[in-house]
Amino acid sequence: MRITLNGEIKECPAGTTIEKLLELYTIDKHRTAVELNAQIIPRKEHSSRIVKDTDVLEVVTFVGGG
Repeated sequence: MRITLNGEIKECPAGTTIEKLLELYTIDKHRTAVELNAQIIPRKEHSSRIVKDTDVLEVVTFVGGG
């Protein structure tokens, strides 16, 4: 299955949740915001929301500092 992740075409298995996708691409799931097809997905839905072929995801990682 092909998706677009932060502007790049990526492959992932069918039935992959957002949470599993973050793990697959080694993205810290605790410090991110995820947008799926232009809609912000609440963190509590990451483990149940399944990514579909051609979906577009933008993942932003929060970084502390000053």
